[in-house]
Amino acid sequence: MIWRLVFLIALAAAFPAAAKPRALSLDYCADQYLLKLADPAQIAALSRGADKDYSYMRDAAQPYKKIRPTLEETAPFEPDIVLRQWGGGANAERAFSRFGAKVVTLGYPENFDGVKANVRLVAGVLDQQEKGDVLIAEIERRLAALKRKATEQRVEALYVTPGGVTAGGHTMINAIMSAAGVVNIAAERGDIYWPALPAETLILDPPGLVIAGFFHAADERINHWSASRHPVFRKLFNSTPTVSLSPDTISCAAWFSLDAAEAIAERAAQR
Repeated sequence: MIWRLVFLIALAAAFPAAAKPRALSLDYCADQYLLKLADPAQIAALSRGADKDYSYMRDAAQPYKKIRPTLEETAPFEPDIVLRQWGGGANAERAFSRFGAKVVTLGYPENFDGVKANVRLVAGVLDQQEKGDVLIAEIERRLAALKRKATEQRVEALYVTPGGVTAGGHTMINAIMSAAGVVNIAAERGDIYWPALPAETLILDPPGLVIAGFFHAADERINHWSASRHPVFRKLFNSTPTVSLSPDTISCAAWFSLDAAEAIAERAAQR
């Protein structure tokens, strides 16, 4: 009996468990999922946006090589997986599979079910199902907590960006606002995606809560055409309860979109 145990131990040592696949990512949204779900040894490289102020996982991205989404820069890493959302262009799946990598393209979530689907996808290809399950459980727990804390008061909110657009239905911002328990004025009136936000709307029918996105992003601080310089916007921010979302919580649709939802819910409760 003992000799059989010794034999099995020796056999296991001779044939160690297969290493988990190595991956690189081609854009900063794919970076977030790779950094969150992979073991450090699995990360071959990240995109050039991985450590920017709009990248939620920028601190975790520091040790890794940053690359452009080109064949010339990716091929030397010999990854098993190339992870992307939009990086590499329309022909990325065909182009990057030439050197034997499996190209995995994330979806564009419009809600938290879509976020969970991306988590499952990335966790699956990285052989990190347990990490994926833990993250999905956290998303569901936080969503349930937001639902329990939602104010009974109807709070009508409007999302405002420096580019002068708002968020309607079929957007992750709308899902964030819904999770926070506030009414998205644009979606309620039937707008979808990213309609323009006329200044007259803000004057004639101001919202109960303003949700400001990207007004503090580095790119917008130097943009002389930013709507934040418009007097109507300045008046709105001064006279209306406002929550300014951190750019890294809304630049990609992911689990950290809940940070934005929680910030909105907290501000709505203070009105």
